[in-house]
Amino acid sequence: MVGLLKVSGNDAKKLLQGQLTCDVNDILPSQSRLGAHCNPQGRIISLFYLFNYQDDYYLQMPREMIAIALKALKKYAIFFKVELTDASDELSIIGSSCSHLPTFLENGVAMIYPETSGVFLPHEINLPQLNGVSFNKGCYTGQEIIARMHYRGKLKNQLHVARCDEGIFIRGNDIYNEKRVAGKIVDYVGNTLLIVTHDASQPLFLDETRTQQIQVNHVY
Repeated sequence: MVGLLKVSGNDAKKLLQGQLTCDVNDILPSQSRLGAHCNPQGRIISLFYLFNYQDDYYLQMPREMIAIALKALKKYAIFFKVELTDASDELSIIGSSCSHLPTFLENGVAMIYPETSGVFLPHEINLPQLNGVSFNKGCYTGQEIIARMHYRGKLKNQLHVARCDEGIFIRGNDIYNEKRVAGKIVDYVGNTLLIVTHDASQPLFLDETRTQQIQVNHVY
C-alpha cells in the first residue's frame, strides 16, 4: 500500500533541503522528484517521490516505511518550525495519481522497505542515474560519502535484473556465489528480482546450499 509523509510549516523546505538527496528547489507544483533520506554513512533510510501540494511537501513511499521515515526526520525537525505527520489517509483527497507506486519493471526504480532501510548506497540502486541525487545543491546528511563515491570511488556492487523460478524471496536477504555471499536482494515482482552483486559473471544462488540458481538477465 502507498503511504504519504506530510511535511508542513514555515521551515518545511529548509528542513528537507538539508536532509534529502534531491534538490527541493527543483520541485514544481506539477511535478514530483525521486529522492532519498540517508543516514550519516550515506545509506538510504527511505526512498520516495517528493511533491508539493497546497504549500505542503509530501513524501510518497510504501506505507510500511512511514514510521521509519518519520522517526529519522524527526531527529532533525526539532530545530525547525515544521510538522511531520502520516498523511496516508489523505490519498483520496489529494488524488488518484498518488495511489500507485511504480515497480522497477515500469521505471527501473526499486523501493526501499523496512527490510532494506539503511542497507544500500544511492549508487548501488542507480539513484544518481534516475535524477534522485543532486551534486550541486550543497550539504545534506550523508552527502560527503555519496559525493566521494560519485567523484572518487569505485562502485563494488551493481544493480541487476534476475529471475529465480523457485524459492521464497525476502528483500535484503543475501545471495551467494559458489564460495561466499555475493550480494543482496533489493526488490522483486513475481519471479523477477532486482539484486545488487559485485560479480554477476559467476553462478548466483538464492540459498546458502546453492540449490536455487538465479538467472541474471541484464544490468541496469
